[in-house]
Amino acid sequence: MVGVTELLADRDHVFVGFDGVVCTVFDTTGARTAADRLKPLVGHVLPDEVAATGDPFAVLSYAASCGPNTADAVHRQLARLELEALVVAGPVPGSVELIGELAWRGFTVTAVGNQSMDAVRSHLSLHDLQYEVKRISARASGDPALLLPGTALIDAAVRGVGASPDQCVLIGGTPPELQAARAAGVATIAVAPVAPLTPPPDVVVADLAELRLAG
Repeated sequence: MVGVTELLADRDHVFVGFDGVVCTVFDTTGARTAADRLKPLVGHVLPDEVAATGDPFAVLSYAASCGPNTADAVHRQLARLELEALVVAGPVPGSVELIGELAWRGFTVTAVGNQSMDAVRSHLSLHDLQYEVKRISARASGDPALLLPGTALIDAAVRGVGASPDQCVLIGGTPPELQAARAAGVATIAVAPVAPLTPPPDVVVADLAELRLAG
């Protein structure tokens, strides 16, 4: 298996998974609270699996099945909840330093995630990363087909830097990010712990510090 140094040496563009590598938007309790706050927007009589879910993106997916207006309402409310959460959610330890180092070394850094564009932009500005992170590929509508683990956000990130997939690498901490990147032909570096994936990531590192040392 190729190492981190070799993988980065062959590429010019780094995509960083926003939720997990840059920050943690919702913990388990926060995700359930967000999901519960979204459910009234899609009706008071819900399918059992939707009523029981603690995943706000599952509510968004159900909202899309109810129609575009419902999906848009849930998308907008979820964006507000993400902004609220990110006011108090600090960056993942080592992420600010890693992004700064990647930018200093000449990589074009793009943040990729299912969170709203406004939420991602706000977090980056709050932690003075808006100049190091040149582009954002994130949720812009209530259409779940455009979200990870689909490839739309990765494809948009590739187009955004004017590159081909083999010139890019994603650093991710969640299965949807890593699966989407592999499906789009982008190399992957997984930050442990991550669930077993098929195909596996190109490289697995113990933490963000290992990535910095590899440089």
